[in-house]
Amino acid sequence: MPLVTGGKQVYGMADARADLIALSDYIYERTRSRLDGLTDTEYLWEPVPGCWTIRRAASGKYQADHSDSPGLPPFTTIAWRLWHLAACHGGARNPQWPGLNRQPAGFERDDPAPASAAEAVSVLERAHAFWQGLIQDLSADSLWEPLGPVAGSYAEDGKASLVLHQLDEQIHHGAELGVLRDLYQHSRTPDKTAKSSPAR
Repeated sequence: MPLVTGGKQVYGMADARADLIALSDYIYERTRSRLDGLTDTEYLWEPVPGCWTIRRAASGKYQADHSDSPGLPPFTTIAWRLWHLAACHGGARNPQWPGLNRQPAGFERDDPAPASAAEAVSVLERAHAFWQGLIQDLSADSLWEPLGPVAGSYAEDGKASLVLHQLDEQIHHGAELGVLRDLYQHSRTPDKTAKSSPAR
């Protein structure tokens, strides 16, 4: 609840924390709703040649394509982006940097990736639950504490900045998934509004 001082509402740190938690949940629910009906064909659909995607490795497990080479990365499939979004929610730095006592949950780049659309949605759900638990563990006062040396060049940034960064990741990657789903549907639906050119 906001404080009332001199007839004006003043928001405190507890309000900011509650808003971050609520926003995170809203972002997830909006993204999750855009994934209803996702099929395996659409999950692995490559809109352009040479996409990064999810592939079966020699071990038999699926892995996300990646490279540490500089330069513009290739376009990525829904499968790749869903795995990346799960890593944004459940990456090891999320508990490590703010000093929370949580073990990594298996959402790193080299961890096995979901082989199917249904599995990917389930993984995203688990990753979000992991993330929500983390931000609920952060006290209101701790949000403004610096991350410290564990965060490298971000050592002086507050813990709130990490939360905001991850929310930004979740927002824009969720939007990308929605756009890719729209593109997939429209690329398979004949345009009934198009008119043929007049004969010459």
